Amino acid sequence: MRHLECFLAVGEERHFGRAAERLGMEQPPLSQRIRRLEKELGADLFDRGGGQVQLTPAGHVLMREAPELLRAHQRMRTLVQRAAATDPADPPRPWSALY
Repeated sequence: MRHLECFLAVGEERHFGRAAERLGMEQPPLSQRIRRLEKELGADLFDRGGGQVQLTPAGHVLMREAPELLRAHQRMRTLVQRAAATDPADPPRPWSALY
């Protein structure tokens, strides 16, 4: 999920240096994370030519989808942590009761 957060920062800033600063990290590790995400997805997400960073068509798709993926991931973490924090002496609730 950190790769998606990095992607969104670069996509919003349209600049690797500003995105790295915003994320509190150095630019080379940020670039490496983006390259790994591109490799994992099998698509270039940014056009890095001409000194400017632009989204590719694949990058535009991910910019639309990534926020929802991050929200779903956070929701999953919250639900799992809530379930883990329940008292083992209590009988288990139906999983739908967690919503």
